[in-house]
Amino acid sequence: MRRFATMILTLCLSLSLTGAHYLLAQDEPKKEEPSKPGASKPETPKPEAAKTEPTQEKEKEKEAAPKPDASASTEPPIPPAVEEKLEAARRAVAEAIVAAQDAGLVKTTIEPPPILDILITGRANDESTLKAKTGVSPEVFGAWFTGYGTAKDITPQKDVRITRPDAGLKELFSQRASILTRHIDAVRKAQGSTKKEETPKKEDAKEKPPAEKESKKEDSPTDDAKKDKDEEKTPKEDAKKDDNKSNGGQDKTPE
Repeated sequence: MRRFATMILTLCLSLSLTGAHYLLAQDEPKKEEPSKPGASKPETPKPEAAKTEPTQEKEKEKEAAPKPDASASTEPPIPPAVEEKLEAARRAVAEAIVAAQDAGLVKTTIEPPPILDILITGRANDESTLKAKTGVSPEVFGAWFTGYGTAKDITPQKDVRITRPDAGLKELFSQRASILTRHIDAVRKAQGSTKKEETPKKEDAKEKPPAEKESKKEDSPTDDAKKDKDEEKTPKEDAKKDDNKSNGGQDKTPE
């Protein structure tokens, strides 16, 4: 019985103590919880704000930097005389291509046909060289890799290769150099001869005005001729005076 009473007493005491502690805890002001290490850090600036500052500085530097002169980068216009020559040359090249096609000398895999091959060798045979895999000219190679190939069974990355220098490329460009050099020299010589012929004509044109002046001088009476005329007039006047005197003397003679 005593044990039971002591157990009830201890239970009551424990309940009373826990309830008082709970009441005291409600009355006390709440203490601020220690902040986490990440929460106490100051707010970092937003990345957009951080990016705007350097971009503004770069824009200012660009504005301050001197702008390149647009006139210096532009290419000079083609003169009308040069454009006329170019059009005539293009027409002549087109006629040469058509003539070679009509003669059966053009067997190519690109459209339009290769100009350099026809002008230098007189023919285009890249159809056979592609099948033999011996290589093609640089013009045919560039046409295939820019979408101007016509054969469907050819893949440029696998089948199209430039001819090796020792397999014909060196010979092609040697012929190109000799042919063009010969024609360029002929044109230069023709231009030089025409310029030489034009220079004497200009000199003659400059000398013509003095000759015209001399002819005008010859047509006009000279000072010597004027003097001769004056001298011819003076004796006549003297003779008239003498006649007048003689007539006057005869009148005064006594009758």
